[in-house]
Amino acid sequence: MKTEDAARLAGLLHAGRQEARLADLLAELPADPLLPTTPDEAYQVQAEIVRLSGEAIRGWKVTALKEEDRAAYGGTLPVAGPLLSGWVFPSPAEVPLSRFVAPLLECEFAFLLGRDLPPRETPYTLEEIAEAVAGMLPAFEIADGRVPPDAPGALRLADSMGNGAFIPGPPVTDWRALDRAGPVRLIIDGREIETGSGGRILGDPLKAVQHLANAQPLCAPLRAGHIITTGTATTPVRLEQAGRVEAEFGAVGRVELATVGEGSETR
Repeated sequence: MKTEDAARLAGLLHAGRQEARLADLLAELPADPLLPTTPDEAYQVQAEIVRLSGEAIRGWKVTALKEEDRAAYGGTLPVAGPLLSGWVFPSPAEVPLSRFVAPLLECEFAFLLGRDLPPRETPYTLEEIAEAVAGMLPAFEIADGRVPPDAPGALRLADSMGNGAFIPGPPVTDWRALDRAGPVRLIIDGREIETGSGGRILGDPLKAVQHLANAQPLCAPLRAGHIITTGTATTPVRLEQAGRVEAEFGAVGRVELATVGEGSETR
């Protein structure tokens, strides 16, 4: 993919995110637009979005952990989108719904890296990944996209893999003995909406970090301080109105979010 094509698409996706709208690719790109068809091309666009935003990469959302899901993105490995600093709000957080196009709430187990995980030829073992993890934390991801849900996979990957916002809870440093496949309860306005389990993530969400480390290179390296979020442990829930949302992750902790109307401040 030519640099100028990646930059043009990145500009549209970045503007769509800032303005909470779908990027009108048909109107704003040439009649025969060159769109990404592989993960490498999607990562070109991601890198341009990071540059345009001027924001730091705070972490990554990983997907396509199962082999049968990877062809949709044009490749054979798991893929990931960056979590940009301007869209990461530590729990408890307040986030205006007006910042999103069609937000979906997901409850996720995440891991804080204590050291870099550079690309290498020899695959990382699960024990090496565990040694590199400084903490485990509960989190919400608000999934949102600037392209339609039925867009080609590589285009959705280019669009930061559909990340809208990320709300992490405090990390637990003594995490190894915790139940990483433990139950999750999602509560909205005092009513339990969903229950889920980290077991949905390959039986152990730490394996998602291993898969991601072995799928590099991405649009940037995996660095100490990055948070890796491993995929939803609950059925995604549409956020359609203001309310109070919390999730309980057992010994891993809890995460809290208030979705508020237009004009409210984010903290």
